[in-house]
Amino acid sequence: MPRNLTRGQIVAIALLICALVADAALSIFNIREVANSVQWVSHTQEVLAKLEQVLSTLKDAETGQRGYLLTGDPRYLEPHEQAVARMPAQLAQLRELIADNPAQTARLLRLEQLVTERLNVLQHAIGAYQADPDKTRVLQSSRQSLLTGEGKQAMDAVRAQISEMQDSERALLARREAASRTSARTALATTAIALSLGLLLVVMVIWLFAWNMATRQRAADVVHAERERFRTTLTSIGDAVIVTDAQGRITLLNPVARTLTGWGEDATGRPLEDVFRIVNETTRDAVENPVTRVIRQGGVVGLANHTVLIARTGGEVPIDDSGAPIRDGRGRIAGVVLVFRDVTERRRAERATEEADRRKDEFLAMLAHELRNPLAPIRNAAHTLGLLGGHDTRLQWVSEVIERQVGLMTRLVDDLLDVSRITSGKITLQRAPVPIREVVEQAVEMAQPAAEGRRQTLECLVDEEVGWVDGDQARLVQVVGNLLDNAIKYTDEGGRIVVAARRDRDDAVIAVRDTGAGISTDLLPRVFDLFTQADRSLERRQGGLGIGLTLVRRLVEMHDGRVHVASDGPGLGSEFTVRLPGVGPGEASEESAASSAMATKGPAAARRILVVDDQPDSTDSLAMFLRLRGHEVQTAHDGPGALEEIARGRPEVVFLDLGLPGMSGYDVARQIRARADTRDLRLVALTGYGTEADRVKSRAAGFDVHLAKPVDPQALDALIARWS
Repeated sequence: MPRNLTRGQIVAIALLICALVADAALSIFNIREVANSVQWVSHTQEVLAKLEQVLSTLKDAETGQRGYLLTGDPRYLEPHEQAVARMPAQLAQLRELIADNPAQTARLLRLEQLVTERLNVLQHAIGAYQADPDKTRVLQSSRQSLLTGEGKQAMDAVRAQISEMQDSERALLARREAASRTSARTALATTAIALSLGLLLVVMVIWLFAWNMATRQRAADVVHAERERFRTTLTSIGDAVIVTDAQGRITLLNPVARTLTGWGEDATGRPLEDVFRIVNETTRDAVENPVTRVIRQGGVVGLANHTVLIARTGGEVPIDDSGAPIRDGRGRIAGVVLVFRDVTERRRAERATEEADRRKDEFLAMLAHELRNPLAPIRNAAHTLGLLGGHDTRLQWVSEVIERQVGLMTRLVDDLLDVSRITSGKITLQRAPVPIREVVEQAVEMAQPAAEGRRQTLECLVDEEVGWVDGDQARLVQVVGNLLDNAIKYTDEGGRIVVAARRDRDDAVIAVRDTGAGISTDLLPRVFDLFTQADRSLERRQGGLGIGLTLVRRLVEMHDGRVHVASDGPGLGSEFTVRLPGVGPGEASEESAASSAMATKGPAAARRILVVDDQPDSTDSLAMFLRLRGHEVQTAHDGPGALEEIARGRPEVVFLDLGLPGMSGYDVARQIRARADTRDLRLVALTGYGTEADRVKSRAAGFDVHLAKPVDPQALDALIARWS
């Protein structure tokens, strides 16, 4: 089939051929119908003629017999005998002609009977005449037959039968002539219509070919214009563009590509790898030819990241690139278009951003370290004060106030670091099946002292069916704790706070309601934004930086959950609702089991403990607290001193600060683990650095546990008890 024919033209030609074939078939059918009608009319006329012939032959037989009887002349017998001889053949022909008509066939049987009887009568009279010497008796008998009308009656019966058959045939003839005329008219009409349609189709095909040729010309003009526009665009856009054929030979470079590659018009026709040489920015390995990859995959591809283009002059440019196939009308790849750009400035900006992030992380880590270091001896001293105070309620109150404020400061530092880590994607959840009841109860236990200090009622309503979630228990406790802290902070003294947990279909729902300050309508959409706080220009006692609720939302979202806030307005309280996807209880994690074991352990047995810290206040306050708990405690303030004390005192547990002068805590830990006689010591990193990277580094150095300052004294008791 010619390739220059469009699908529409092919369809039109096929329709025209089909129409001509249909026209020819219709004409043949009509001719056959007309011929068939004419044949049946002729057939009926032939039947009528045969009936007349039978009647005429019978008349000839009767006339010949009568002449012979009247004259006795044998010559008159010839017509009779000839008629008798013809009659069987004529009746047989008639029988054959009407064989398709059962009614006429039945009438013919009656006619044959009448004709046979009449011929027998005639033949009998002739025989009697010939046998009688006295001809008068036969003549007298014949005359008597004529007088009685017997012969006439027989002939009338034959005529009546033939007439009945003729009437039937004439009626059939009328119908067949009408059908013949109808067939002729139908044939004429259908032929005229078919010819008209065929002519119309021919005209349409001619018009279609003419329209298609005009359309092709217009399309060719459009393609030419688009090609010129495309070429102009390629030469004008800010990205570098190289176009190749299906074999990877360059057909076009725009000005930007010429500038970056260092090639000009002489690049046309060359293989792409001669002009577009790219290597990995780090390994310096050659990167796969883009054309080869696009043709192999058959689609758009983003090429290798961190690639460097080596120009003709030897210069190097970091680039981002992508390739896409160019397909012809049949979908086959006819070439490849390669787009790339110089990303030198972006790489410089990325490096600057990374450096800024690194400096921010370092600053936050250093800030946390510097804040935690003084908090550690304050907390230790406060707890020691509580132990030494005995039943003196004033000292107990002082101890509780200091511990509570240290806890608030610690939470503030932790929240600040957590927001930074979550924002930069550096927090990983330690997921395990977590019972919601434990989460709520732990958070309530932590918030209870603050609520009691403001004489607030804190109620805990946990449904028995609340179930479990897949999450990080510590982070979930942090979520509920932050919501409770927020409620306590913005609820007046004597107010009421309710934390409730329930099951809603497959979700666990935790709600914290308060009767506090409420939230204005304009603040509701922004309440979870970083550093967002209610208007406190006249009252500063609540404190905070406005990061607690931001942490709540981001931690909940990391657990695939949602958090929602509702308030009827200022002074009408508020309600925060956390919805988390529930799971079955499964197996409790080892960490949860260990925590439970620690919580249920009794007082720790007395142990030999070494405390190492370059801050004397931290060392002395922790040592005093541990001695009051019944332990034998030694101290050191640097790495060498710690190693000497370990060699001399053989401690069982070592609390070791990481930021020691000279020899760091990591170096001390490695030396302890390297010696056979000390490798089984329990090493606890006690430091102001608490990021995940710090924890990983301390584990690699050989520490058993990493604790961020200031440490809860109860947690220290539980930790030592676990190793008892």
